[in-house]
Amino acid sequence: MKKSNLTTGKPFNTILLFSLPMILSVTLQQLYNVCDSLIAGKMIDEFALASINASYPVTMIFLAFATGFGVGANIICAKYVGEDSKKYVKETIYTSLISITFIAIIIGSIGFLITDGLLELLNCNSVIFDDASTYLKFYCIGMLFLFIYNCVTSLFQSLGNSKIPLYLLIFSTTLNIILDLLFVKSMGVYGIALATLIAQGIASTFSCIILLIYVNKNFPGKVKCFNKAILLKILPVAIPSIVQASIISLGNIAVQSLINQFDPASIAGYGAAYKICYVIVNIYTTMSNAISTYTSQNAGAEKYDRIKKGYYSGLTICIILTIITTITFLIIPNQLLSIFANDAADANVFNVGRKFIYCVAPFYILLCLKIPCDGVLKGSKDMISFMISTFMDLIIRVGLSFIFFYTFPNDQKIIGIFISWPIGWAVGMLLSQSFFFIGRWKKLIGYK
Repeated sequence: MKKSNLTTGKPFNTILLFSLPMILSVTLQQLYNVCDSLIAGKMIDEFALASINASYPVTMIFLAFATGFGVGANIICAKYVGEDSKKYVKETIYTSLISITFIAIIIGSIGFLITDGLLELLNCNSVIFDDASTYLKFYCIGMLFLFIYNCVTSLFQSLGNSKIPLYLLIFSTTLNIILDLLFVKSMGVYGIALATLIAQGIASTFSCIILLIYVNKNFPGKVKCFNKAILLKILPVAIPSIVQASIISLGNIAVQSLINQFDPASIAGYGAAYKICYVIVNIYTTMSNAISTYTSQNAGAEKYDRIKKGYYSGLTICIILTIITTITFLIIPNQLLSIFANDAADANVFNVGRKFIYCVAPFYILLCLKIPCDGVLKGSKDMISFMISTFMDLIIRVGLSFIFFYTFPNDQKIIGIFISWPIGWAVGMLLSQSFFFIGRWKKLIGYK
């Protein structure tokens, strides 16, 4: 069996080398997601940018199902890798792919039918409603491709191979950008949506084929294509992750419904800044997933002392990342925002975007302290502790957004929404740290 080296070597080097391709992948994936907004803002106008940004939180709730299921598949598969169980590794991969296909078809179909209703709930501005609806419907059509790709990525990572997903993402991102540029001039937002659908379809098909070839080469022998018992092991980990990610996305939808009550330039500015800042947030999440895989493999191999060393190694990497990104974001916010807006864009695009960055970027340190704890909690299947800390972050962040929106003066309402973010992060960080040091997760994996 071709094993990863997450159970051997110095924990810092092991996690760093494993996480770097994952970080590059998530950064490219963010580029994949933001290139639609970038091209809309640069080559069309701020109304096109606002229409894509207005539907973005809805796409995130759909993606929550894919990423949540991927977390469950990753952790169970990684445990079997740590145990050196060839048969169950292969059956986990097959079962995961079949299951995610059915989930994607169901959710994509429902999403397509309720697209306009969702945008109405979001208070989507009538000026941008049609384009937002078009973009979102194409997203739902491509749901199957998106779900399969994310599942394949999670499974490769559980095998300790984070390079293949990176290569696939480089290909698909490049293809998406090329198609966006070809289609946007003649078809506008419709062309951007079509380009994304085509790129996702090709990338998903290739990634699935490559995974199946990889599995058959490294894990020979006949096994069940679908193992109900393994699915029942995946679901207790996946469902809390799906619920957690879905509730976060619902919270973001609630906040977006407040943002959508401002003018299109403000919507565009917030959306641009949100995507810029979330490049870093998603890198933190990737670090959490890397630590989860590391924890799960070492728990399966009963190398418990390496888990705590892995936590401190992950924390060190996050601290370095935080210092670099915080300084960068605070020094050049205008240059970052100009990625999405052309020279003719309303000044409010930059004003609102800059305010969001200034309210959020200085507090990345809170996420830095939370993420390694989350990784260990998820990897040891202490999902209750993980969900409590995450939900409290969300409840406070969303609750304060509404309180401040309805109590602050009109010219300060949007600032009130922005400052709610770091307050929620602070509460979530304190809870996650507490759960980590209390150590319920140790009992769950037999670490004394």
